[in-house]
Amino acid sequence: MKKITLKISAFLVLTMFAMQMKAQANFTGDGVYKISTSGLTPNLYVTVNTSSSTIEWAEELPGDDEKQLWTIVPHRTPASPGLMEITGNITGLGAVTLCTLDDSAHPSITLGFKLGNPKTVVENSEDYSGLDQFQRRKTKVDENGLYDKNGAVPANGNNALFLRNTQGTDSRYGVIPAAAGDFVKFDKGGIDVIQFHLVAPLSTADFDTSSIFVSNPVNDQLTIKGLANNVNQVSVYSLLGKQVLETKVKGKSELTLDTRALSSGMYIVKMSSAKGSFSKKIVKQ
Repeated sequence: MKKITLKISAFLVLTMFAMQMKAQANFTGDGVYKISTSGLTPNLYVTVNTSSSTIEWAEELPGDDEKQLWTIVPHRTPASPGLMEITGNITGLGAVTLCTLDDSAHPSITLGFKLGNPKTVVENSEDYSGLDQFQRRKTKVDENGLYDKNGAVPANGNNALFLRNTQGTDSRYGVIPAAAGDFVKFDKGGIDVIQFHLVAPLSTADFDTSSIFVSNPVNDQLTIKGLANNVNQVSVYSLLGKQVLETKVKGKSELTLDTRALSSGMYIVKMSSAKGSFSKKIVKQ
């Protein structure tokens, strides 16, 4: 009986810990994320509607559906320090960038997407004309990670999302959807909690990655060029973390991997050295 009680207690502790971690799904670093509401039953996710070419709230799709996967990294040319880009890669569309399409409606805006990568501007020029410069912030929450104006600001992670465009800097996620299918709207009202569910981390290397080229999307072959001299291994992982390909580099600056056996979908290519690693998201068609 004592052993059973201990097992039950351990199970309850682990369950409560897991629920708390899930509730507090905060941004933890560069990576591929799902972005959802907080406190709804069920929570809804930022989703690309390929039929209407819009961004909508939807229930979580089965598996790691690419229509709900977003790569979040520092903006390639931030208009001011600390801004980030949010991009995806959709079969049939290619690269997509989360943004607002109506620059005149600040601060009440509707998110959409544009084809291709974020706009390159003069770094730190206060040029927000790409309409794709986001900012993570914190808002007050309770012990479960849900919004509470009297709660404490979490000690780690970020749980609020702002957008800066040419009309201002204070649009933020503050319009909780009423149902699946609603557009993703920002305004200047209360700062509501938004959740960042990490799917796959992207690590930055302690070596020069500026010359590395990774073919994307890929069909039968994955080509990597411009590898640094100290890169010693290249691995390919599914978004669930399973290693599906691996090869030793041995000083090569270029290599080709046979990807014919891989199923269509999204993968992470990881290039490793003794000093660190560099990861890149690819799509296998």
